[in-house]
Amino acid sequence: MVTTDVVVLGAGYGGLQTVQQLSKYFKERKDIRLVLIDQHPYHTLMTQLYEPAVGTKQAKDIMVPLEDILPQDEVSFIEGKVAAIDLAKRQVLVEGLAKPVSFTYLVIALGSRTEYFGIEGLQEYSHSLNNIQTAQRIFQRIRDILAESEDRATFVVGGGGLTGVEFAGELADWLRDSGQQNAGQVILIEGANQLLPGMSQEICQYAQRTLEELGVEVITGVFVKKVTKESVYLSSGRIVPYSLLMWAGGISGHAVLQTSGLPTDHRGRLLVNEFLQTVGDSRIYGVGDSALVKDPVTGRPIIPTAQTAMQQARAAAYNIYAEINRLPKKVFRPGFVLLCITIGKNRGLGESLGEGDKITIKGLPAAWLKKLIPHKYFYTLGGLKLLRKRLKK
Repeated sequence: MVTTDVVVLGAGYGGLQTVQQLSKYFKERKDIRLVLIDQHPYHTLMTQLYEPAVGTKQAKDIMVPLEDILPQDEVSFIEGKVAAIDLAKRQVLVEGLAKPVSFTYLVIALGSRTEYFGIEGLQEYSHSLNNIQTAQRIFQRIRDILAESEDRATFVVGGGGLTGVEFAGELADWLRDSGQQNAGQVILIEGANQLLPGMSQEICQYAQRTLEELGVEVITGVFVKKVTKESVYLSSGRIVPYSLLMWAGGISGHAVLQTSGLPTDHRGRLLVNEFLQTVGDSRIYGVGDSALVKDPVTGRPIIPTAQTAMQQARAAAYNIYAEINRLPKKVFRPGFVLLCITIGKNRGLGESLGEGDKITIKGLPAAWLKKLIPHKYFYTLGGLKLLRKRLKK
């Protein structure tokens, strides 16, 4: 019997959704082998990373063991870091694994890495928030600074997108609630003229006003030019001394993509067509932060979020199923997305993405909604069994 190997790289929102959908499509197919590769044996709720970084939640609260959610009879899991993709041999090389992993179809959902834009000193002196380990390091560094500093500490956040706004708001709120607002100040720097680029002016203004009410100094329209061990140098000429610098100013494609031979854009993201197939190789798909996905109607890049990554994953899984079964593939069309974030524990904002009339939600209702989203997601991942298990924690 000839086996078709479908390999998925990455157990984030996109990769996990892809392999779960594929397992449903090929449940009775013994000639289809599904493989998931990730360097960790758990799935991380990346949209909640700011909480363990500040300490308002523990790391275990946003980690889900893959054994709790993978259909183990249908999916083989390989724990290891992807080292390279060999297009000619149709193989994935994994660190620590002697034998390469062969593929017939490949779905790349490796997420992203932090983009430093060549800014002098930025990578060397800043922290980034991109996994559990970096969140724990930031958490410990904040505690050490507050314990050791004789003067008021300054926590600088570079980048006023989703991650930067949520982290700055959570940290400022925690400092106030713990009675340490006089021990530390938070400064948020965004190069665009308003926070949350891509969202409506109403929402952006609300975000800035809410942060300022929490004591955050918001600086917009100014870029980071240079970073030293002690200070951040801004394009306005201002020099900001800091105790900790958290950089959330941009992302680029995973490093493996740069050496894969697959076409990428200037930010290292895979170029894909309307079916999410990579340009030049129709049996390799890209989803989530790994790919530059465009709206087929507007032609504009789709804002990368957990929700859009999951939508793309379902589309890629179907198209692989369709191709194997000689059915017509479907063009990926983004569905409804309500982007929701918190700014501190009791305030938040939400806005629908895409064309047409905007749906907006602000204040306490938005904060409640954001708190409910992980529970809905747990149910999506593992049904009532997983939801009950998580609620007991």
